[in-house]
Amino acid sequence: METQDYIVDNDGNFRFTMPGLRSQAPLLAKAGINALEIKTYPEYIQARQAASPYFLEYFREEADVELRDKPNTLEWNAIRSIAFGTAEEQLKMLGKLRLKQTLKIV
Repeated sequence: METQDYIVDNDGNFRFTMPGLRSQAPLLAKAGINALEIKTYPEYIQARQAASPYFLEYFREEADVELRDKPNTLEWNAIRSIAFGTAEEQLKMLGKLRLKQTLKIV
């Protein structure tokens, strides 16, 4: 079995590809797992399950890196709010977006 992130050979040996190691090692590390120590596909599945409680934190950090140089607009903040905000923050952002739509400058 071979994906962009890992390879499992005919003997069941598991290894990450370089892109897979770059993308998954930081998430697994949050759960105290060294990605290089995963040797079988079942170990990989177990590691992913152990790391799942940390996924949102990891995703937020990755998004912050990706969006660092993007404009700090209301729309980008709305996307962040949808992904990471509380229900209260989302409603507040929705109100700001609606207000912006009603304020058409001529």
